[in-house]
Amino acid sequence: MKQLAIILAIITSLLQSCHNSNGKIIDDAELLLAGGNIDSALSVISNIYEPERLDTPLMAKYALIIGKAHEYRGEALSEDSLLKVALNYYSNVTPRDSSRLIQATILTAKYHWWRGDKEVAYKLLENTFPENRLAILMQLCELASNDYDYPRLSQYMSQLLDYDNDNGNNDMSFIIRYNYGLMLYYMGNSQAADMALNGIDRYARLPQDTATYWKLVLRSQADIASDNGDQHRAIELQRKALKHFTGDSTEMSFSYASLSRYYLLKGDANEAEHYLNLANRMATTEIRNDLSSNSYYQILQLLINYAQNRNFSFKDWATYVNRLQDNAIHNRKITDAKEQANRQLAEKNYRITIQSQRQQLMAIYTIIGLIVAITSLVIYLWRKRKLELEKDEEIETLRRMIADSQNSNTDTKDDRFFKRIMLQQLGVIRTAASNPTPANQELLRQMQEIKTDGALLDWQNLYEVINYIYDGYYTHIAEKYQQILNEKELQLCCLLRANFSTKEISIVTGQSVRTVYQRKTQIRQKLGIEEKSDIVSSTLPQ
Repeated sequence: MKQLAIILAIITSLLQSCHNSNGKIIDDAELLLAGGNIDSALSVISNIYEPERLDTPLMAKYALIIGKAHEYRGEALSEDSLLKVALNYYSNVTPRDSSRLIQATILTAKYHWWRGDKEVAYKLLENTFPENRLAILMQLCELASNDYDYPRLSQYMSQLLDYDNDNGNNDMSFIIRYNYGLMLYYMGNSQAADMALNGIDRYARLPQDTATYWKLVLRSQADIASDNGDQHRAIELQRKALKHFTGDSTEMSFSYASLSRYYLLKGDANEAEHYLNLANRMATTEIRNDLSSNSYYQILQLLINYAQNRNFSFKDWATYVNRLQDNAIHNRKITDAKEQANRQLAEKNYRITIQSQRQQLMAIYTIIGLIVAITSLVIYLWRKRKLELEKDEEIETLRRMIADSQNSNTDTKDDRFFKRIMLQQLGVIRTAASNPTPANQELLRQMQEIKTDGALLDWQNLYEVINYIYDGYYTHIAEKYQQILNEKELQLCCLLRANFSTKEISIVTGQSVRTVYQRKTQIRQKLGIEEKSDIVSSTLPQ
């Protein structure tokens, strides 16, 4: 049992080592993700081969890391089913981890949204965490906006404004009001949208708020003014943004393109062409490679040509479309090549991971095998030594019995005489000969002096000897206890009367020492003798 406990402890230690290794991988990936190193985080966490076999706390953390990485990269969460495990775990764990619980709720809602279970996603967010209402409402607005569900978006945006008004000017006030203005614009209420965005800069509290104001809000106001027919104000606002972005080619190109559109709507095609030429001149590689920007610039050129000449060249449009198609095919081939390379790399890493895990398992199995082998060898040697010691004890007991029997004669009525008779019947020569060690050679020589025919014990003869030596002891107990004691128990009483020790009784009867003790207990129980009382004195004739 002790050896088994050692084996179990070692196996437990190995399993704990694997658990600790997975825990460190997940912690490292979480730190990388928190620092914005998304690709590195995914690379590290890919070392976990079978995440579904992690224990629940680690599986929950793993699911959050993978889910957040997919969200940060703008990827679908439709296959992140482990997020449901994370949500269930963080909903019930004590003490409550509010931060991870809100993350699990939002990501699980997005998992359902990507899976097409959109109502499930909305209900999951709507029925949770009043203490985190701001974050939840922001996510609800995001989902409704992605679904172009403007009635639902309007409901959530109204709740956001109420929350912001109740909680005073906070870090989210600027972005809330900006999104509210955009919502009004896309719902067709340009006047209300312009009013919502007007003066919004006073809510800018964070550096990113100021950047958003110049990059998005001011330009949105300009576009709204243009849609409302106020091209003069639109041009004024866009020129204001243009001055702010002096030196930034990308932003200047976008501003010039917007000015081109405003002048075109104002009816000044020449000025529109001038600003479109500036936009093309300032266009960066990023803009030229962007399909939407390219299309926007091309459409502006076609409209300007039509405004100037009341005609536009289909050849130019066809050339542009063909170029877009060629670029799309080219980019798709590059993407396919990258995906193929990534698949091959993933397969290689997969094979390396499997090989590494196989080596680890082989090492574990080897260690366990060695432990089992060593333990078996130790148990074997221990048992062998125990048998040798028991054999030595038996030989020593026999030696004492033989020495006693050799010191008696047939005319002496004592214990030694009875032992001599029993040894003659027992055939102890065979016993000693079965273990012919050098120490037993002398014993065999001594035993040759005891005449024996090798027969088994003749208890009828031995009973007569007992009666002869001990004044009819056997006849007395047989008559008095034959209805209570069985034959083996009567024999044991006779041996005890002849002053045989427990070890000697074990040898001459071929029973274990434990069995002899059990028979003594049974005799005391049957005769009503106390446990520590002497059996012989209790059975002697009164």
